[in-house]
Amino acid sequence: MSKVGLRIYTTFVRPDKELIEGFRGIPASNISDCMGRLFCLHSAIKPMGKARQILGTALTVKGALADNLLFNKAISLAQPGDVIVVNDCGNLNHSVCGDLMYQYAITKGVAGFVVDGCVRDTAFLANSEFPVYARGATPRGPYKNGFGEINVDISCGDQVVHPGDIIVGDEDGIVVIRPDDAAYLIAEAKKVVEMELGFDQAIQDGKWEESPGFQMINKLVEQKGFEII
Repeated sequence: MSKVGLRIYTTFVRPDKELIEGFRGIPASNISDCMGRLFCLHSAIKPMGKARQILGTALTVKGALADNLLFNKAISLAQPGDVIVVNDCGNLNHSVCGDLMYQYAITKGVAGFVVDGCVRDTAFLANSEFPVYARGATPRGPYKNGFGEINVDISCGDQVVHPGDIIVGDEDGIVVIRPDDAAYLIAEAKKVVEMELGFDQAIQDGKWEESPGFQMINKLVEQKGFEII
């Protein structure tokens, strides 16, 4: 019989590392534009320390509110390159991780934490390259009562995250990518990056208003029927 609320799945399908690395250096905003702007985490989830880039495979944790028992266990199950993504229901009253967990995760090669809730010991993060994204910080610590599940589909920052999804984040926030969509998105996002470099050059050359990018603005203004007085 399945023990609902007490399940730990130790394995899931991880995408190829080369596929994940294809997203390195591509802005989250450009990837989001290629996904219909539908798959970003809530803007409240932000970098909490020095590190401003995160990239890896989602290892998911569905924890009880203000409880980090399974968060701790998840670190022990992680493989290098995993990003531990935690649903703490957006709780702002208790933290669910701190410096001991950061240090442990670093020794395991974990690529970062994404927490829909709070963390603490941000002084450690201010001097570390270990990326942690969360809604906020509080010194009030967690409990270890359970329940919870590991490597199940969760909600994090208003998005569904599946074990094995690709997590890409920077200063602007985080996007969630299904592995089956990854190769297409890498190609499309690189096209957007190249196009925007052309826009940058047009601006620097004083030719932005002549460019197709700005002409699109004029065309839309005309189509909408604005009265220019």
